[in-house]
Amino acid sequence: MRTLIAALVSVSLLSPAWAQEPTVLEPAPSSPRAAGSSDLLTPGAVLASTPASELLASLSQLPTMPVFARSTIALEVVNAASGERLYSWGDDRLMLPASTQKLVTSAVALRTLGPAYRFPTWIKVDAPPAADGILEGNLYVVGQGDPTMSVERIWRIVADIRHKGIVEIKGDVVYDDTYTAGPGVWIPGWDKAEDLESGETYYSALGALSVNENIAAIHVRPGASVGAAGVASFDAPSDAVVLDNQLTTGRAKSKYWVKIERTLDEKTSRIATYKLTGNVPIDLDITTRPLYRTLADPTGNYVSIFRDMLKAQGVKVKGKHRLAIAPAESTLLVKAESERLSDILTDMNKRSNNFIAEQVLRAVAAEKLGLPGTTENGVKVMSEYMASLGVPADRYKFVNGSGLARGSALAPSALDAMLVDMYGNVGVGPEYLTTLSVGGRDGTLAGRFRDDGMEGRVRAKTGSLAGVFCLAGYVTALDGTNYAFTFLVNDLEGSTARARAAHDRLVRSLAGVTGNLAEAGDGGAD
Repeated sequence: MRTLIAALVSVSLLSPAWAQEPTVLEPAPSSPRAAGSSDLLTPGAVLASTPASELLASLSQLPTMPVFARSTIALEVVNAASGERLYSWGDDRLMLPASTQKLVTSAVALRTLGPAYRFPTWIKVDAPPAADGILEGNLYVVGQGDPTMSVERIWRIVADIRHKGIVEIKGDVVYDDTYTAGPGVWIPGWDKAEDLESGETYYSALGALSVNENIAAIHVRPGASVGAAGVASFDAPSDAVVLDNQLTTGRAKSKYWVKIERTLDEKTSRIATYKLTGNVPIDLDITTRPLYRTLADPTGNYVSIFRDMLKAQGVKVKGKHRLAIAPAESTLLVKAESERLSDILTDMNKRSNNFIAEQVLRAVAAEKLGLPGTTENGVKVMSEYMASLGVPADRYKFVNGSGLARGSALAPSALDAMLVDMYGNVGVGPEYLTTLSVGGRDGTLAGRFRDDGMEGRVRAKTGSLAGVFCLAGYVTALDGTNYAFTFLVNDLEGSTARARAAHDRLVRSLAGVTGNLAEAGDGGAD
């Protein structure tokens, strides 16, 4: 490296945050960049080193920001290549990581399954169809938790079945969802009652046979005249969802509003009924997006959609649609595969998608520890990985794969150890880096780090819950040095603006692009 800063700033926790003064040690001599090494990101400007004293002085000003006095904070910065610590605050305390935990899930998935892994869906039969297209036995649909399965891809699978010559199934269509535990398991570790009741989309049910992320899309439009009933319909109707439409068509330019109440049937808690009330202006913009809510029975929804697709494409079924385990001796007819895991993780991290994270972790568990894949076993695999890095067991606590849990806890040193490991991993490191949001360009960082030469210099993962605002990832400095950092903020009251400002100052200081950083007020949102 052109400049290797190996200074350590340690912060005492014996006095209030606003009274603490970091102790700065003299930086170690710089060492040359190793031959053949490359930057995390190619700097867009002429390289110019930031003197170590200036960088440390800038970092030492972080604790003077308002968020340090009003929240619980832990952060650490290390050299991404060497792991040497540059700066720390908060005594490496355990904190709620929120969605920054997806960084660990991604690392474990790439190391366990490999970047080229694809989630398969197997279509099997008891015996090949006859020349006349009649399948005498059963047809089996075996799912392995593909988090990207969609209605369109089910159409493609059924089309492939049709192209194999099958026009009639004399037996049953059997659905096997035993690859993972379930079906209809909710994300473990999250017990917010209103989320279960309302069906918020960040809290989806899980299952080996899932489609459209187990979310129902509801399209709304006005009726034929003012005062008439509004029109509502599902994007993909199924037996697992029911619509109770009580919308009214309002006058032109009236306020558009829709309230959705979701209830689950009392006997099985599987069928979800969505009651819609509200006003739909007669001149509603035709580009208005659908409304989204989770459903409660992933497998039932999958079965219903698959059944309707068979009917639509002219495949008759004489038997039943039922759940069972596909016999080992059944014959493969069609194998449908998802995109590569590296692409799926990119979608997961840039959108911070909880459903994908949980489905991926359960697949890791199934492949590593055997069927059925469970969140509990996935957590074991993550813990084993952290232990392999030498991270003490009291520096992490995993509950699930998404970080949607108040019981999860990570220390900055644990996340940074993982970031350093993945940065230097020749086998999967490059794919790992591409999964992260790029400052000023995409994902959850598209609107941040866009000016003052910052665009493209940070790749990171955000994480937020009520009172929690976190950021962790990598920064490329003007001199080409790459840093890994973890900045966790808990007990945050009010707006996230102060925490965001502190995150931004840390990242800009490391990049050597400080610009004019005005103090943040209470405006702003993530």
